[in-house]
Amino acid sequence: MKAARGFTLIEMLVVVIIIGILASAVVIGFVGADKEQNLRTEAERLAVLIEMARSQAIQRNEEWGVAVAPNGYQFLVLDEPNHRWLEQKDGPFRKRSIENMTLSVQVDAVPLPGDKSKDNVPDIVLFSSGEQTPFDIDITPQWKSDPWRVSSDGVSRTTAQRRA
Repeated sequence: MKAARGFTLIEMLVVVIIIGILASAVVIGFVGADKEQNLRTEAERLAVLIEMARSQAIQRNEEWGVAVAPNGYQFLVLDEPNHRWLEQKDGPFRKRSIENMTLSVQVDAVPLPGDKSKDNVPDIVLFSSGEQTPFDIDITPQWKSDPWRVSSDGVSRTTAQRRA
């Protein structure tokens, strides 16, 4: 009569270790991809929101603005009678903070210093004529990766693309 054959404890442990190594490699890959996807999403969201605000400026015959800070951005509308910029607090144009990324803006190829969002003064103006201030906004991740650039020449659509 043949003895019943099964797996030894060592064979089972080797299989469990191999599965653990493969599972950890997959999880690490997803975590890295998740951060990169968030970076891309933030750049594309900012480009789309600027285009939406530009469209609102044209439709409402108002001047809109975007104030960019190192840790976020906000949309403003010019209150002409009082000569001041008002923060948009609701919907897609609400003030946004970003984590693990840094924003920097260049207007006409000149970097703008400081945190202008506290003063409610826009870095970028979206005119009711459809034009806007030419700009480049770099979104730099805090991990080692290439930044994204959201930009417009002032007339063309706002685009988001990876910088190499």
